[in-house]
Amino acid sequence: MSENLPSHDDFIRNILSNKEIAVDYFKSYLPDFVKDRLDFSELAQLPGTYLSDELKKTMSDMIYSCRLKDGKGSVKVSLLIEHKSHPNKYTPVQIGGYIFSALQKQIQNKEPLSLVIPVLLYHGKVKWPYRTLANLFEDIDKEWEQFLPGFEYIYNDLSRLSDSEIEALNNKFLVASFLALKHSQEKEWIERNAAGLLLLASKGPKGLTKGFIIYLYSRGRLEEKVLNSLPNPIKKDVMNTLDIYIEKGRKEGFEKGIEKGRIEGTEKGIEKGKEQIVHNLINTGKFRVSEIANLAGVPEAFVKKVRSSMNKKN
Repeated sequence: MSENLPSHDDFIRNILSNKEIAVDYFKSYLPDFVKDRLDFSELAQLPGTYLSDELKKTMSDMIYSCRLKDGKGSVKVSLLIEHKSHPNKYTPVQIGGYIFSALQKQIQNKEPLSLVIPVLLYHGKVKWPYRTLANLFEDIDKEWEQFLPGFEYIYNDLSRLSDSEIEALNNKFLVASFLALKHSQEKEWIERNAAGLLLLASKGPKGLTKGFIIYLYSRGRLEEKVLNSLPNPIKKDVMNTLDIYIEKGRKEGFEKGIEKGRIEGTEKGIEKGKEQIVHNLINTGKFRVSEIANLAGVPEAFVKKVRSSMNKKN
């Protein structure tokens, strides 16, 4: 997938940076004994990260602070975002490293130690059972487990939830977002359900809808018949958002290709520049062959030749 397309990480960060959405998420998926003790009116996203340089290679995090209802302190609720295409067996080790990294950061900041609750959100298609650190050690005697750090984490696996369970959430924007995440690798499902998802997302905070439209478009084509089925205000918003996004991708593709041709500085360089333009436009994943040919000013056969060359290299 092209680096120009929005990542799962960026999409999740965008929606859960909104306090209203974050509160609804935590209320929906935290265990009762946790959420019943938190004063969500005091929920606040904290700047920065608790990740060490080593952990940043495998994880990303969002940190929230939330005071307890009895006023005796606060709990740091950290959201660990997992968006790999396949499960990672050693995630419990990463989470353990994260917890101790967070506590070490609190010590360095001269803060009183605050409880950290790791929440792992997973939306891949491959089944991934919950595993503790001890589960990673095969045939270990119970006596030896006392030397392992003991901790649990909250595992939110969207693949285990039915669509109807997700649809039961009160926040309709969260419903649309989680359905899109759950089915993000199913292009035909996305295209078949795009109109319904866009209708649900339109009920969310206005600042988030554009990001949702672009994410949905990056996972499946939004055909004209889909757009025409939407109410006019929503249709207009979707089309305006996509026009801006597609034009930006087209412009970036041209600029990179032209720069390559300028550097080469010859007729051969110009030809390579055209190839680069087509290459970049193909990589965006936003255009059909006929559209790329029209935008780049080359025959469709030229586009197909470049695409075939790219496929062979992959």
